[in-house]
Amino acid sequence: MRVLNLNAETKLTCLLGHPVKHSASPAIHNSSYRELGLNAVYLAFDVLRIDVAIEGLRELGAVGCNITIPHKEKVMELLDSLDERANLIGAVNVIKFGDELSGFNTDVDGVDYSLELLGIRSGESALILGAGGAARAVLASISGKFPKAYISSRDIGRVERLRELCLKLGIECIPLPWEARERALDRIELLVNATPLGTGGEGMPVDASKLSGIAVLDLVYNPPETELVRIARERGCRAIGGLKMLIRQAAVSERIWFGVEPDERVMEEAALRFLGGLHESSQGQRCDNSS
Repeated sequence: MRVLNLNAETKLTCLLGHPVKHSASPAIHNSSYRELGLNAVYLAFDVLRIDVAIEGLRELGAVGCNITIPHKEKVMELLDSLDERANLIGAVNVIKFGDELSGFNTDVDGVDYSLELLGIRSGESALILGAGGAARAVLASISGKFPKAYISSRDIGRVERLRELCLKLGIECIPLPWEARERALDRIELLVNATPLGTGGEGMPVDASKLSGIAVLDLVYNPPETELVRIARERGCRAIGGLKMLIRQAAVSERIWFGVEPDERVMEEAALRFLGGLHESSQGQRCDNSS
C-alpha cells in the first residue's frame, strides 16, 4: 500500500457531525486514497455550527465532505444544488465543493446494497426505528418494495414530518410511539434500526428475543455485529449490520469527489482494523477503570 504524503497540494475531504469521535470514516477513506494513489486526506470534525463549518471548508478549498448526525437535513439550506434523490428525501450526506456547493445522498446506495445482501425484493410492511436522515434514506430504498411502513421514534413529531415523503414514495406511513414500537414486530417482514442505539454495544432498539422469521438491517456498524444482529441470527432471522452500508456510501462519495473507482475490499478491511482497535481500547479502559 502506498504511503500517504501530505503537502501543499493535498486535497481535503472530511466528515462533519456531532459526535464523530468513534467514526471509522477517516480510516476507510485514507486507506482508499493510499490504494488509489490520491494526494488527499480525510479528517473528522466534531461541529455544532454546520453553517460556519461549511463556509470554513469552502475558504480552505476542500474537495468535499460527508455529513452525519445531526446535520443531514439542516445542511440542505446551505447548498446551491441538490441531486434528485437528496431533494426528494430531504437529507444530504455528501457535499462536493466547487463553484457551487452540490448536495447528494449516497446513504440510499448503501441501504439498497444491504437489502440486496439480505435478499429483500418485496414485502407487505416494514418497521423503521428512527426518523432522521438515515430513516429517510431507508424509506427511499424500500419504495416500490414495501407499501406500508411503521415508523417509530422518541420524537413522534419527526415521524409525522415523514408523512409527506411517504406520500411521494407511495408508502403508507403508520407512526408508532416509541413505547409501542414492538407491537408491530408480528406484522412485518423487515426491521430497520436507523437509530444510534447499539453503538459501542450500548442499548438495544428492540427486545431481539421477540424476533422471528424476518429480515433485520441494523445501520449501526460499531461493533460490526451488534447485539441486535447477533440475537436476530440466533432466532433464525436474516440479519446484517451497518458496515456494508457504510462502505458502499463511502465508495460512492469518492466517485463523486474524485471520479475514481475505489476498492471496497480495502475500505472494509480498514474499517475492521479500526473497529478492532477501538474495541481493544475500550476494553482496556474498562480494565483500568475497574482496578
